[in-house]
Amino acid sequence: MYYTYTHSIPDGKVFYVGKGKEGRAYSTSDRTLAWRKVVEDNQGVTMKIVKHFENEDDAFAHEIELITQFKDDGCKLVNLTSGGKGFMDYCFTEDNRLARSKVLTGYKHKEVICPHCATVGGETSMKRWHFDNCTGVRPEHKSRTTINGSRLYLGKFHTKAEADDNAQELKELVLSEIASQEI
Repeated sequence: MYYTYTHSIPDGKVFYVGKGKEGRAYSTSDRTLAWRKVVEDNQGVTMKIVKHFENEDDAFAHEIELITQFKDDGCKLVNLTSGGKGFMDYCFTEDNRLARSKVLTGYKHKEVICPHCATVGGETSMKRWHFDNCTGVRPEHKSRTTINGSRLYLGKFHTKAEADDNAQELKELVLSEIASQEI
């Protein structure tokens, strides 16, 4: 289920029109710097679902209509495009590029480390993709040993050396126990 939505400042003036599904209308992440500035300057945002749609194409068409309508009514929208899929009608001007470059020069994205596999990456991409799909580093090397003619499986380890050391330690421990019992 898709929908179109508006964001307005507390006095009711619409400053953003969008298309979304699930909780997108209520999300404050992945918003432009202009959107964030309007919210900050006006101490908040009012979010309103305008209309629901069964398919995405109808929602895109309604988004385009809403943006056109609000712009015709004199609303100063922070939308980068006139709606629809992607950046169809948006072209970065040289001034845009220079301003964005100035803002982002020296900016260091927050890095996070996956607790399962120790992969390091930018916070946004790790949250979007990695954490949902990480299965961790799976141990691949089996540790086995033979004691008194019986083959024993001892588990899996991350490296061949760990597996061999584990097998050798257990074998020495068991053999020393057997030797101490024979005395």
